[in-house]
Amino acid sequence: MNPQSLNYIAMMAAAALVHRLLPGKMRNIFLLAVSWIFYYACMPSHAPYLLVVTVLAWGFGLWMEKTPERKKAILTLGLCAAFGMLFLFKYLHFTGQVLTGILGRFGLPPIELPAFVQPLGISFYLFTVTGYLIDLYRGTGAAEHDFIDFALFVGFFPAILSGPIARSTHLLPQIKAHKVASGPHWQEAKRGITRFIVGLFKKMLLADQLSVIVSTVFAAPESFGGLQMIVAILAYAMQIYCDFSSYSDMAVGAGLLFGLQLTENFDTPYFSASIQEFWRRWHISLSTWFRDYLYFPLGGSRKGTLRLYLNQMIVFAVSGLWHGAANHYLAWGLLHGGYQVCGRMLRPLLKPMREKLDAHPVTRAVHRLCAMGITFGLTCLAWVFFRADSVSHAFRILMRLTTRGVFDLSVLGLSMPVLRLIGLALLLLLLWDLCAKKYDLVNRISDTVWLRWIFWTALVLLVLCFGAYGSGYNAAEFVYFQF
Repeated sequence: MNPQSLNYIAMMAAAALVHRLLPGKMRNIFLLAVSWIFYYACMPSHAPYLLVVTVLAWGFGLWMEKTPERKKAILTLGLCAAFGMLFLFKYLHFTGQVLTGILGRFGLPPIELPAFVQPLGISFYLFTVTGYLIDLYRGTGAAEHDFIDFALFVGFFPAILSGPIARSTHLLPQIKAHKVASGPHWQEAKRGITRFIVGLFKKMLLADQLSVIVSTVFAAPESFGGLQMIVAILAYAMQIYCDFSSYSDMAVGAGLLFGLQLTENFDTPYFSASIQEFWRRWHISLSTWFRDYLYFPLGGSRKGTLRLYLNQMIVFAVSGLWHGAANHYLAWGLLHGGYQVCGRMLRPLLKPMREKLDAHPVTRAVHRLCAMGITFGLTCLAWVFFRADSVSHAFRILMRLTTRGVFDLSVLGLSMPVLRLIGLALLLLLLWDLCAKKYDLVNRISDTVWLRWIFWTALVLLVLCFGAYGSGYNAAEFVYFQF
């Protein structure tokens, strides 16, 4: 059940209405029931894994609170259980392939390890519970005694499939407040609807249309020239941004309908002036998770320059493999790690020039625009490895950038009218990203009756008339569902 499907929207609206009418003590029970029914409806065979993870994490948290002298051993056991499950479902078969490749070089027989079906959202909810346990160990969080509240924290349906990754210190207090609050205010609901509709626009008018171009060109790169490859690479950069940020918009919007504020996951990442800044703005809940629970424990920047570089490469290698058990995801992560290391190495050399450029408002603006362009170009280069089927496939795509060819957009899989529509929609998205945060557009639109209804109606009509639909008018799945 995709968030942009009519079934999901109808379920969400009905659940929000019932939730608003229930007394405080019943709201979390009802919302947990809705969340588990939703997850079961998506994939019935995966529901037991979510239940097992929830029960184990809740039990480990209580155990850690009751026996603080053993909390290190309990944390170790809990992390082994969580990451052991993640390894079993996501990396066991990949490990067998790697070992087979190594053994093959010595003429040894291959190792056949089974490939299990990966439960929906397992990477996200396992990171949620491991963050919770680590916070308990550090003393920055408290053990949750109410199983209903804890289960809702882990399995809240808008975020269960692709995040944002919840933090117990942020979401659990809101969940507990439901028991005494009068319910979500209409103001929150209006903001939630606005965010959800913006997500629909990004997904169905942009991400799903752009995916046609990307799939057409990446499937047969030898058939296209360099300029067409550039268009496809740019299209993928926008596709994955619109796809994932649209899910985050819908998740945050749905959360607001129930009075819960989920973590913001994107902050105009393509306006970043460095790769370091990009990762402060892209997939914020994941990048901060790796920062707090992997980078800092490794020593961060506190143990010398060489250790800093090593820590950055480890974090981004793990980030790449988190996205998928394949060499091209690892290459994508290592490439971003290399960007970070090179950026830090060049920082002292470029500092005098940067200070001169930033001394005047005009040169400072030009400098930032150039830095944004370079950062965007490096990010697009890395996206090729992320989208490709393999490392060799990525290099085949990059090699085509140097070839000549007729610049014919009509062979990219979409008609010219649709391409013009995409161009207009991208312009609207650019204006939205530039102005939304600066002028607080979500609140302004939501608070003004005539503007709100014009905005909602216009975007819904655009989606209905020009949105991309699959067979039987079923909307396409989100890219991050596979992770």
